[in-house]
Amino acid sequence: MKKFGKILLLVAAIVGFASCHGQEDDGVQLQLVPSKRTMTADGVDVVTFEVLYGANVVTTEALIELVSPAEQIWGGRGVSTFTTTESGSYIFKATYLDLVSEEVEITAAPYVSNFLSRFDRHICVMDFTGAWCSFCPDGYRTLMGVINNPYAGFKDIVTVLALHDDTGGKDPMALGVTNAIHAAFGLGSYPAFLTDLRSGGLLTEGLEKIRESFYESLDEYPAQCDVKIVSSVEGDIATVEVTLFAELAGDYRVSVWLVENGVVGPQNDGASVYDSWNHEHVARALLSDNWRGDALGTLAKEQEQTKNYTYTLGVNWKVADMSVVALAITPDGYVNNVAECALGESVDYKYIAE
Repeated sequence: MKKFGKILLLVAAIVGFASCHGQEDDGVQLQLVPSKRTMTADGVDVVTFEVLYGANVVTTEALIELVSPAEQIWGGRGVSTFTTTESGSYIFKATYLDLVSEEVEITAAPYVSNFLSRFDRHICVMDFTGAWCSFCPDGYRTLMGVINNPYAGFKDIVTVLALHDDTGGKDPMALGVTNAIHAAFGLGSYPAFLTDLRSGGLLTEGLEKIRESFYESLDEYPAQCDVKIVSSVEGDIATVEVTLFAELAGDYRVSVWLVENGVVGPQNDGASVYDSWNHEHVARALLSDNWRGDALGTLAKEQEQTKNYTYTLGVNWKVADMSVVALAITPDGYVNNVAECALGESVDYKYIAE
């Protein structure tokens, strides 16, 4: 009897497992059905999902999730279309009531075309730092050594955002969003860097990884859009207008920052502590609602879209030393181009010289 009881328990466990993995006790299944299994990673080709609960279509009520790559964010209840500019394998699942569908794999093939952008490609590198961080000055020197190398060609195309953090100690320049970005990309500790919201690492690991991330952005992700900026200052109010031009259709976003150079403040440097350190590229404020950027909607090929911002400047901020940085973000969530101008001035699109 004891052995028979154990068998019954095992059967019950198996049935219970099946009921929450795509099939209820009465045999009704939850299925995630894609419109196709292969696509082109061009930001335009779309896979449409349908969720079936038995014979019933429950797509709008179900939650479709991107399981892998885990670092990419996509989906939500009722979201059923997927597009990407990043080639590779993508795995999805659907959830409805207490049921989870079998996983579905979609393969995105690299996009190959004779498309040539009319815009110069600029990149953004975020320097994660802190006044309390004794290794951060050396990390910054390493980063700038890569950028300023006269033979590398990075100096005029790389924009630096120094994002200060105070989780390890006091830092008057700290932004609350810094640690959120740092944690989202699993960068480990400080000092760290992140290129185009795509790849990064610790600045203490040396300059080779930094160089590789720059070349990756420039070689594998050519420009498909650009941004321009119009800014003005009246009293302590800054007004910024950012316009994105899409050469390829897609869902674009813009992330807009205020930056100040020559900020005097404390800094640990190795065994020394300084009260009047000169800090460069200090990100003073994020004007966008989210560090991943404000949505501009789905833009058609050759379409522009504008976003406007106003911001009250800090009491001790020096307008003459400030700039506006605008990041153009493509549907894959990566920075595809960057514009920067002095606060109170403007900059146009960066057309390639003929």
